[in-house]
Amino acid sequence: MSLAELAGQARPAKQTLSNLEQDAGNPMVDTLFLIAVVLGVPVTRLVAEQVVANPSPRLATSERIPVMR
Repeated sequence: MSLAELAGQARPAKQTLSNLEQDAGNPMVDTLFLIAVVLGVPVTRLVAEQVVANPSPRLATSERIPVMR
């Protein structure tokens, strides 16, 4: 599916989708939901792939919050 087709069905602008594809955007939850519906995948799949591809630098091993036991 092309960006133009996805934009036509999910309603975000083609440029918005292009930015997301290039990891240059921060989509709203409703945008992610619409994209997931059009693609036929769970929203969690879109989010999980993003987290794995770009883990937060705040989660570096030395900076993790210790668990109290």
